[in-house]
Amino acid sequence: MKKIVLLALFCVAIASVFAQENKPAIEGKPSKDVEMIRLANNLAKYGYENFSALSLIEAASILNDIATQELNPVSFEKGLEGENSGVKKDKPGFTVDNLLSDATKFADGNENLLALVNEAKAKVGAVTRGRVGGPGRTVSSVNGNSSDTYQIRFIANQYAEILVSGDGDTDLDLYVYDSNGNLIVKDDDYTDDCYVRWIPAWTGNFIVKIVNRGPVYNNYVLVTN
Repeated sequence: MKKIVLLALFCVAIASVFAQENKPAIEGKPSKDVEMIRLANNLAKYGYENFSALSLIEAASILNDIATQELNPVSFEKGLEGENSGVKKDKPGFTVDNLLSDATKFADGNENLLALVNEAKAKVGAVTRGRVGGPGRTVSSVNGNSSDTYQIRFIANQYAEILVSGDGDTDLDLYVYDSNGNLIVKDDDYTDDCYVRWIPAWTGNFIVKIVNRGPVYNNYVLVTN
C-alpha cells in the first residue's frame, strides 16, 4: 500500500512539473528595447511604402541605438514546402545598412536628407553590442505558405519575450512550444506584427515557429529579450 501511495505521489509531482510549461501568456507591455525595435520596423514599412527617406533614417537610427547581439539559436529550420506565388515588390531585410542605403536613394539628391543619412552612418557601430543577457536579433525571410522554426534557449523564472515583425506583405503567425511539444503561447492575429511573453518554469530550449499565411515571402525581424 505504501508503495502505491508513493507511486501516486510521484506521478502527481511529474504531472505538475510538465503542467508548469502550459501556463497562459503573461499580460503586459513589451520591454522598452523590444518596443523600440517594433517601432523601427513599422517606420521602415512606412518608409518603403511611401518612399520616405526620413522614415528609413529614423528606423536605422533606432536599430543602431538598441544594444542587440546576434540571436544564434540552438537550431534553425527553413520550411521547404512553401512556394512563392504572386507579385512582390523588392523589399530588403530591415537592417541598418539596407535602410540607410535605400534612404540615400529616396533622398533623390536632397542635401538635408543626405546630411541626415551621413550623420546616421557615422554613428553605425558606435553603440556597444553583444552584452551578456542582452536582447538577440536576427533578420530573415519566410517563404509563402511556409514556416521557419528556431530553437531558442530561455532562462527559468524570468520574463521571456519574442517579437516578430514582418515587411507588411503577408500575415505572419507566431507559436512557441516547450521541449515536450506543448504550445505555450501564440500570436495568430491577422497581421505580421507578432509578440508573446511568458515565464519559463525551467531553463531550456523552446521551439519558436513563424508561419507565413500568404502567397509571397515575407522579410521579418525576430527579437528576443
